[in-house]
Order: sequence, then C-alpha cells, then structure tokens
Amino acid sequence: MKPSEVSSLFMPASLNDQPLFATVTAGWNPKGLGFVFHVSGKPESCAGSSGDVKHSDCALIWIDTRPAGNVHRATEYCHHFACLPSDDQAEGKPSVVVQPIAQQRIQRTESNPEKMICRTHSRKDGYELEVWIPGDQLNGFREISDLGKVGFYCVVQDSHLGDQPLIVGDDFPTSYDPSTWIQLELQS
Repeated sequence: MKPSEVSSLFMPASLNDQPLFATVTAGWNPKGLGFVFHVSGKPESCAGSSGDVKHSDCALIWIDTRPAGNVHRATEYCHHFACLPSDDQAEGKPSVVVQPIAQQRIQRTESNPEKMICRTHSRKDGYELEVWIPGDQLNGFREISDLGKVGFYCVVQDSHLGDQPLIVGDDFPTSYDPSTWIQLELQS
C-alpha cells in the first residue's frame, strides 16, 4: 500500500472518559485490507494463545464487505478475526485466528489464517501489530471497489490495560450486530 492509501481512524471511544492506549490505521488496495494497531503504555511483553483468545493480548477485527447499516445479524459477508501479537501455540510468533460470529446467518467462505500476514514490532512501551488480510479471504471483496465502503469494528484486548473498543463496549451487541459497526469509505 502507498502512504496515500493509509489513514488513521478516529476512535469514537475517545469520547468516553477512559484514556486510549491504542490507535488504529487502515488501508486498502484491490488485493486486500491492512491494519496497524499501535499499543502504548504496556509495561510487560505481549502474551497470548490462539487456544484461549479471550484471555490473550490481541486485536479483534470484524469486517462486513456489504455494509447496509440496517442489518442486525451478521451475513455471509461478515468476518471476524483475532490477531495475536504473540501466540504461545506458534512459538511466540504473531498469528491470526478466524473466529465465529454469534448468530451469523451463513458463513459462505471459510477464511484461511495462514494466508494472512501478521507482524509485531516491539516498542519501548508497547508494540505495533500489522495485519494484512488478502481480498480472496473475504467473501464479497471482489466487488468492494464498486461499493466504496466496508463495515468495520475492532477491540484491542490487553491483559494489563484492559479492552479498548473502537466505538462502544459490551453494553451493545457490537460483536454480532453489523448495524453498530462503522463504515469505512474506501478512497482510490
């Protein structure tokens, strides 16, 4: 991706009274979607296991390649990934885990996490997690440039700092209701 195809995302959660410890940058091209999560203020190194995502340091990502804004149940165009900066089951290397979405109507295509790229760069007070999801791993991605938008939601989970949702937290059904996700406009 070229720098002009990358953009920092506004975190609506910043309007809450809790300080943010993560920022998200997103980019796209006809071959896929890329995200960078920058986590700061973390006093210890990352820890996690793909066998126990719920208790791991990770970035949880939800993507809808057909965002309608009024559909309350995940469709076959919705995807959910857990991206771990360090996975004990992968010898401490970063990994991606395909996650189910509660109440999803149909999952037409199973994504292959081995085709995704996940890299971690340690920083003095945290880390940077880069994730690349090829378009062929996202059902409906082929038509995404015509639609010009994608539904997106994420939560950064940290064993020390807590959870930082993109918008709202567990009080809303954000993990399975794509009508609560934001829509990213795809600029060419």
